[in-house]
Amino acid sequence: MPLFDVVIPARNEEATVAGVVRAARVARGAGRVVVVDDGSGDGTAAAAAGAGAVVVSTGSAGGSKARALALGVEATAAGVLVFFDSDILNAEPAHFEALASPVLAGEAWLSCGIVPYGRLRDPFFLRLPPITGLRALRREVFTAVPEARRNGFQIEIMINEVIARRRLPSAIRVLSGLRHRSKLEKVGWRRGLPAHLAMSRELLACLRLVPLWTYGAYLRNLRVLPPSGGGLPPAGADPGVALIQPASRPRR
Repeated sequence: MPLFDVVIPARNEEATVAGVVRAARVARGAGRVVVVDDGSGDGTAAAAAGAGAVVVSTGSAGGSKARALALGVEATAAGVLVFFDSDILNAEPAHFEALASPVLAGEAWLSCGIVPYGRLRDPFFLRLPPITGLRALRREVFTAVPEARRNGFQIEIMINEVIARRRLPSAIRVLSGLRHRSKLEKVGWRRGLPAHLAMSRELLACLRLVPLWTYGAYLRNLRVLPPSGGGLPPAGADPGVALIQPASRPRR
């Protein structure tokens, strides 16, 4: 029986999406693997379908990660979801299992992963508010984000806010061996740099929406886990059945 579904937003990622899909499909516990084609102008959709994914489309010129994720969530049924970027290199089944494991075990409502930045920088990045497309979460966490706040790349920070405001336990770890294919690698610096700066401005705009105290609430309920590995929890582990109320304290 599938334990989690996978949602992979993709825009012009023909070169990498098939590798991500293949790894997701053979991860233990994975059910439906959905790729959301967010207005690609290349062969992203065909590559994803050829690798075995269910492909849905935003049906537009694209450009909103939040909308792509929402469509992907609608195409799934599992109570636990794994979101995974389509421009990741060296994806392995164990990476999906490592993301899902804390949520399936009922130990966290949000489980995030980051690509390795190096021994000296990893401890710093692990304790920043997570801006990462590599995460597992209970379905209720995503649906708790108001539609008015599901905007582009900001969706990742809005998910963090749900976790922080409701004092829900979360986890984060380095996903060893992964590499992110940057915009500069994809399209060169003339097009990639402006796109990167636009994304950064969009994320910084969240400072007008999310109070800084939520970062402290996130850190107080965060577990930093060892680098990827550990696999899935034992059969029968209870991931929980209802979203914890805002006044509730997480289990210790």
